[in-house]
Amino acid sequence: MTRKDASLCWPVLLAAVCRLPGLGGEAAAASRSAEGGLAVPLSQPYFLRLLANTPELLVAEVGDAGVGVLVQAQTQSRRVTLSQSQAFPRDASYNGTSAGLWIPLKESALRASFFIRSEENVTALVSVVPYREQDPVPGACNTEFDMENDPNVHLGFTAHETVVEFAPANLGVARNLSPPACDVGQGTHSRWRLTYDLYQYFLSEVDVSEAGVFDGLARMSSVQNVEQYGRKIASLTSFDKTRLLVSPFASIGVIYAVVVRDPLRHAASLYVPVSTYSCGLAPPGPCRGQGPVSSRVFFAVLGLYGLFVCFAGHRFPVAGLFFLGFLLFCLLSFVLVGRFSGASYDLCLVSAAVTGGLGGALFALCGWRLRAPLLLTALAGLVPGFLLAAVIMFTPLVNEKMLRSDVLFWTCVTAISIVLPAVVLAYPRALSILSCAWVGSYTAVLMVGSYLPTSLPYILLSVIRRAVSPLFSQAIILAPFQSTDGALLALWAVLAVGGAASQHFLTRDEPPFPRGPHPSRGESQGPPACDERSALLGGAEGRRESCR
Repeated sequence: MTRKDASLCWPVLLAAVCRLPGLGGEAAAASRSAEGGLAVPLSQPYFLRLLANTPELLVAEVGDAGVGVLVQAQTQSRRVTLSQSQAFPRDASYNGTSAGLWIPLKESALRASFFIRSEENVTALVSVVPYREQDPVPGACNTEFDMENDPNVHLGFTAHETVVEFAPANLGVARNLSPPACDVGQGTHSRWRLTYDLYQYFLSEVDVSEAGVFDGLARMSSVQNVEQYGRKIASLTSFDKTRLLVSPFASIGVIYAVVVRDPLRHAASLYVPVSTYSCGLAPPGPCRGQGPVSSRVFFAVLGLYGLFVCFAGHRFPVAGLFFLGFLLFCLLSFVLVGRFSGASYDLCLVSAAVTGGLGGALFALCGWRLRAPLLLTALAGLVPGFLLAAVIMFTPLVNEKMLRSDVLFWTCVTAISIVLPAVVLAYPRALSILSCAWVGSYTAVLMVGSYLPTSLPYILLSVIRRAVSPLFSQAIILAPFQSTDGALLALWAVLAVGGAASQHFLTRDEPPFPRGPHPSRGESQGPPACDERSALLGGAEGRRESCR
């Protein structure tokens, strides 16, 4: 695209993005300042179309509005770079999908200027926010990142956690005054009195457009908006580490924002919010589904078999025992291989499938050869018990400090997993029907959830992550609940109830458990032996045939 083509497309693009509901009002029209740069209004979102490798000079008229300005530029997936220098030095510029820059103002300064560029054609949401003397300065006590003042929220990703980091803030001062030292003294007149709140805002699961992201960023563009639309997930003091772990939900967009507060001056400032889909967002858009193709194939096969078990598991007890045994051994294998071998995800999945198949076959063989339904049903009942424990540990209860302890966490999970089969063990038929209906319906939901952006698969995945990753015990787990989640939750309930009713109807005239092919000890192995009281009717041939 040439510069002329971009200028022709710009009015259409501007008209489209200015109608975002979260932005309120029209974006300012593009105009040139006396310095030759584009004039940017204060405290108003401004949409800028950037051409690849073409730096733009932006100028904001600030007058005496504040002691400094926070500049931010945000996109959905493309990276942009902000700097006060056209050379974009490493120690004075920031590159990312959400880039921020703190510009302190000298006493006589009437405007603030900065440069922005991108390596690709992209639309960026740019804003310039003035800060007052009493406002804390985000990232002004940076000691870990490249820039001297770094107001950005940094995101990192591991296999199981999202890492949220930011540099500590400092107290605000008037123009031309030196800020207080960051590491001298820890009294109430130093930056150590500042506190930090981390907020989270989930984007719509069904709207993954660029306009949807910009609308979400607009809702998190000020302290007041963050408090209104965001959900506080953590609070820190200046003595805590400014590094937090959060459970990611792949393919579901989320915005993280940090608010720093000065309790003495009753003032608050906002770091630059950052958005992510937690899945390596790349063109043509946000990722879809839960994991690679191997996961989708695995959950598709498991879901179809689970759907059969949900409606007819107790009618075909060998199939039900294979299903529950498969899940039990599959979970154990995945956790052990993932935790202690360091193998890749696909290798862990193959190992779990093979081990689960052998475990399921063992359960099915025992159920077919032996008449021990009580023992097998009790063992199989550990699976719905574990699922119940996973549901409980997916609530905000898991974020309580006491459950950060692995010992207490796994004690609770084990106790809940055992309690369910122990309570219902007196009714083995009911336990068998409940296990097949509830667990089978959940695997069907997993099958659907592997192709849709939803948090329900993470009910089980969060417990598996806790077992596999030593760091996950410190992760904050707060799942979104949106329309897709509500629909799948209703589907789970309907399938579970319908499956239980179907199994009860199919087996209403049958014994609680079918007889095995081999009689138990003490049962007669054949016709009774002939003695002196045997019937004499039927002749010699009849007596010989009946006593054979």
